[in-house]
Amino acid sequence: MPRPTITQRVRARIPGVPRTGREALSSLQVLAVLREQGWHRTVSGGTPADGAGRPVPWLTYPAVDLLDRVITPQTRVFEYGSGASTRWFGAGRAAEVMAVEHDAEWFSRLPQPRNGRIVHVPGDGARWDTDPDAPYVRAAAAGAPWDIIVVDGMARTTCAAAAPDYLRPYGLVVLDDTDHPGLADAQAELTRRGMGRIDFWGFKPGIGLRGCTSVFAWDFNHWLVTRSPDRRA
Repeated sequence: MPRPTITQRVRARIPGVPRTGREALSSLQVLAVLREQGWHRTVSGGTPADGAGRPVPWLTYPAVDLLDRVITPQTRVFEYGSGASTRWFGAGRAAEVMAVEHDAEWFSRLPQPRNGRIVHVPGDGARWDTDPDAPYVRAAAAGAPWDIIVVDGMARTTCAAAAPDYLRPYGLVVLDDTDHPGLADAQAELTRRGMGRIDFWGFKPGIGLRGCTSVFAWDFNHWLVTRSPDRRA
């Protein structure tokens, strides 16, 4: 029996390798689309960016598309966790963005947004990540109620449970990584509060596996019916 060729061995080990020229061409087209979105730039630079090198949230692309469509210059945003998304919200998209960050070293590297601020609240003390009265969790109380609360930092289950208390009646809670089994309780907390959900599956900047970012709300109509693509005009 002849020995398998190198191409055959690669195909056997990596099921996703294109089998035909047509598959290879289609795969290159997908990569071209991702390159336009900044996926390759993120792989090279290590931080999420769009095709022009500008910061984008490290959420799934479909979720970012939704947020980009519905946010207006009057929208106020709070984030559990901070980074490129804070800069993205602060780049003239929202009226205000406030974020809480627990990591002192990371906090020291973050530029303050022009239209808000990032506050450092260390995760000190016993059970700080499960205590609804912990300073990190209650940081959203300052400036509440918010139009959008993003839960993408530490203590996500506890923060998800608290987020509706600091939200406008029509507000959105954005919970990232809902494909991860460890966030089942966080999702259950928002469902328990009577919020509906929309799951946005897709790629994230620089990550080659599909993930899920979920958006929760009591009233999606406020965002999906009254908004239009030319909302900033």
